[in-house]
Amino acid sequence: MRTLLLLAISSVLLGCQLSKTEIPTTSGFLEINGSQVYYKTMGQGEPLVIVHGGPVMDHSYLLPHLEELAKDYQLIFYDQRACGQSSVEVQVATMNLAGFVEDIEQIRQALKLEKINLFGHSWGGLLAMKYGIKYPENLNYLILSNSIAPSVADWELEGGRVSERATNKDREDRQAIMESGALQNANPAKAIEKLLRISFRPQMYDTMNLNKLNLYAPEDYMQRSQIFGLLGPDLTDFNLYSDLKKINCPTLILYGSEEPAASLHAQRMTESFPNGQLSIIQKSGHFPFIENPSTFNKEIKEFLR
Repeated sequence: MRTLLLLAISSVLLGCQLSKTEIPTTSGFLEINGSQVYYKTMGQGEPLVIVHGGPVMDHSYLLPHLEELAKDYQLIFYDQRACGQSSVEVQVATMNLAGFVEDIEQIRQALKLEKINLFGHSWGGLLAMKYGIKYPENLNYLILSNSIAPSVADWELEGGRVSERATNKDREDRQAIMESGALQNANPAKAIEKLLRISFRPQMYDTMNLNKLNLYAPEDYMQRSQIFGLLGPDLTDFNLYSDLKKINCPTLILYGSEEPAASLHAQRMTESFPNGQLSIIQKSGHFPFIENPSTFNKEIKEFLR
């Protein structure tokens, strides 16, 4: 009887172990352009390097939402210099778009990767486009999810449309935090997280989905933000449209149906790539992997296959 009981318990435990597929994960730091850059890998298979949005944000807001892709690919996340768990120390001379492009290349080399699949979200999309223009031979596939527009003019136009969507409550909530003195506290992280959520409200299909967005603001967020001010000159005048023709690999452009970009520049952007493909994710805004994850993951998996 005892033997049968033990066998039954063992069968149940074995069944639990088999039903839960563990995703292999590693993490560490790489010396990149004078900074200690944090990275994390998840899954196995062809490498898919993930370039997060921001600036000043880190990779954590993409999790656990992208974990579904780790079942088929090795996802390689990293916190950009002066972001997240990466060190705040930077080489001032490389705090520009060219420097951040070289970061991706140094990560590729440090992890001994050959051709890669590259995914860039939001601000990360601009870096991914710049990388593809300089290193087209290193790419198998390029995915631009809710990317910044390829030109300052289109980016500013989109920003204006987003600002128009802000409600009186959004403005009042923002002003209340600004006047509360919370940003001057020794640790303003909570106040910064609240400000970020307010700023993302006009970019959501359903603002209730903001509860699913994981945001991390370190205690020294303000210092890191000041460092990113060095990027100012690079972000006041750029136009990549003519250079996008250099990116020959298949390129998937994703936007949420509620993003102004979907109707403003998405089509022109797609047509600027030799092998561009556009997908508009319905019932979603700037974070389709949160608001419509099934369609988002399906589009990426079918594209990469």
